[in-house]
Amino acid sequence: MSLYLKYRPINFNNLVGQDHAVTTLRNALKHKSLTHAYIFSGPRGTGKTSLARIVAKALNCLNPIDESEPCNECAICDSINKGRLVDMIEIDAASNRGIDEIRELRDKIVFAPSQAKTKVYIIDEVHMMTKDAFNALLKTLEEPPSHAYFILATTEVHKIPETIISRCQQFNFKRITQSDIVKRLQYIAEQENVTADDESLNLIAKISNGGLRDAIGLFEQMIIDGSIAFDKVAENLGLGGTIHVEKFFQNLLQRKPLKAIEILNQINAQGKSLEQFISDVISYLREQMLINLSDSNEIKIIIGFIEIFSDAKMKISQSIIPQLPLEIGVIKACNFGTEEVIELSEEKTEKPKITKEVKKEEIAEKVQIAQDKLENALSESKSFPDVSLDEVKNNWQRIVDNIETPFVRMSFLDGEPVKYEDGVLHLNFKSSTYMDKIANTSNQAVVQKAFETVLGSKIGLKLEVKKVSLNTVDTKVEDNKDSSVIEMAQEVFGGKNN
Repeated sequence: MSLYLKYRPINFNNLVGQDHAVTTLRNALKHKSLTHAYIFSGPRGTGKTSLARIVAKALNCLNPIDESEPCNECAICDSINKGRLVDMIEIDAASNRGIDEIRELRDKIVFAPSQAKTKVYIIDEVHMMTKDAFNALLKTLEEPPSHAYFILATTEVHKIPETIISRCQQFNFKRITQSDIVKRLQYIAEQENVTADDESLNLIAKISNGGLRDAIGLFEQMIIDGSIAFDKVAENLGLGGTIHVEKFFQNLLQRKPLKAIEILNQINAQGKSLEQFISDVISYLREQMLINLSDSNEIKIIIGFIEIFSDAKMKISQSIIPQLPLEIGVIKACNFGTEEVIELSEEKTEKPKITKEVKKEEIAEKVQIAQDKLENALSESKSFPDVSLDEVKNNWQRIVDNIETPFVRMSFLDGEPVKYEDGVLHLNFKSSTYMDKIANTSNQAVVQKAFETVLGSKIGLKLEVKKVSLNTVDTKVEDNKDSSVIEMAQEVFGGKNN
């Protein structure tokens, strides 16, 4: 049996990431106020059909727990788990989409259930039904028998007629968060005695794009000799990896087109997906954009890069040489912003240099203020746990999960533990804005509570800013800009000067 089927949710508590639907349905079951028709809509692999089966069990369970949770032990629950209960009818609308199938359903629905208390009809991919089939279903939904319930599941709710939607209660299923997927995969790994590091599981969760079913399928596919390794996951998925992305970005900032194109050649030679790699680059640029919102100059460079490579990505499939749009994009990116540098050098003004110095002073002042706040907040506590940096890193996700305030948790995620000595943990932040939020006295208390919960005691923190430097353009630009661009192109494409 595949892991997805083995670990398919069998009760409300097992269902991951859809708390809004679970809470409402459990309350309706407790108060005997369940609606006779529901629409479960959302991306594939997010639990729509699984929740429909759980509702069917809860309606018919012989020994329900707390009036809402199926016991999964009685004859009815066992029959539904094995797909044998005749009173739970699952219909795949992709292959049974015509009016004849719905007429047959309508004719049989009037008969009382033969084994269970109710009849439950689960229609999967209901948007595939024909117009006539929807019209035939409409009459049944308007006046359903008291013993019949409908659950319509779809990935494309916009294709369902409004007349059908208006007669159903709708739940929109969200993409499952990366952290929730990782927790579920960690549980499965533990049950299956599989060794998997957090980096591998996070990569699998990211690639699955919010679909737990896809994540479990990838997880099973990546198991080799009872373990999952990040390098093997990245290799099997044809991904360039974070290291390549960061090196590529740094080469763009340093105006090194040959080095950047060399990375593209490596990825292509290894049979990895250039399209996926450039998608990872764009995602990385987006992250840099969000953490540098306070700096208009840096934002301008990043947005320029995003636009260049988004355009290049769209042209890959249309190009005779798939790599060519990316190579052109590299040259454009390495040349991006040089026009402004030339204008400044012609004006012979020292203003950019002065602005840069002022900015450094402001950042230094911010860091000092934040550090003073932190030291004041911790002055009363001198007892630190005897832990190592590795222990802190191993418990990092638990610490993050225990930060109760969402915006504090988001700000804290920008920090990276880099050193632990004399009871003080050093954190590097990419954004001074996020660092200031963590240094705030009230927010600091929330963070310290998380450390105390996980490590058993409060811990000293030293906050530092380590932003990605985008000021790598040499202000000494050659007088003849056009000739430098021509030389760059000749370097990239192997041309020679005569």
